[in-house]
Amino acid sequence: MFEQELLPTLQTARSRYQDALVHLNEAELGWKLAPGSNSIGFLIHHIAEVEYRFCMMFFGRAIPSEITLTTIGPVKDEGNFTDLSALLAFKEAAYHHLLDSLATLPKDAWDIPCEAPIATLTPRQALGRLIYHMGYHGGQIGLIRKYGGPQ
Repeated sequence: MFEQELLPTLQTARSRYQDALVHLNEAELGWKLAPGSNSIGFLIHHIAEVEYRFCMMFFGRAIPSEITLTTIGPVKDEGNFTDLSALLAFKEAAYHHLLDSLATLPKDAWDIPCEAPIATLTPRQALGRLIYHMGYHGGQIGLIRKYGGPQ
């Protein structure tokens, strides 16, 4: 069900996010739009962390024990995400964890509400919210790359 009905939508949204990262270089990871705002590196890490968290909250899969969520909640960007290869590897691992979680979710579970700290949503609704989240922050990354710079 997921592969035929929902995966194409996720892949289309993901391709737009990937486009925002084309030719990204390590020096850009610390770029921001304004002092106090989040950097590109922070946003990439945050998107991946939210994918892991949604897997736990809505898609029936635990967060791997080695993953620590550091960009969710009232947190401040401390400039920790400056290693491009590590960041891209983390991003890809989170996405594969998400894809695996979605592919193994039973067909009859997609429309059963799940209570979570952020909302009560069905997995289908949660996937929509996750796609929106990725697009929102992917758009921020595009704006930072166009108009931002080192802070």
